[in-house]
Amino acid sequence: MISPITESIQKGDHVKLILDKENGPDNHLHGKTGEIINIEFDDAQTVTGNSEDNFIYTIRLENGNVPDIHFRRHDLKKDGKNL
Repeated sequence: MISPITESIQKGDHVKLILDKENGPDNHLHGKTGEIINIEFDDAQTVTGNSEDNFIYTIRLENGNVPDIHFRRHDLKKDGKNL
């Protein structure tokens, strides 16, 4: 079975937000679902050592809103709508 961390995520994929439910300023978004509408890149890997941290995702939520927050791979899990 493919783990959520190693599973590829592409623009157009439907995802579920998996966020820190207690401590994060974006915790109100935990569990929300939406679509990847943009993917950008940076060099966060130089700090974290994980190449997956180089990807920054913009999500359009199911209600049509686009949060003014960008997400990293560890914040996302593919939603069953991709099947």
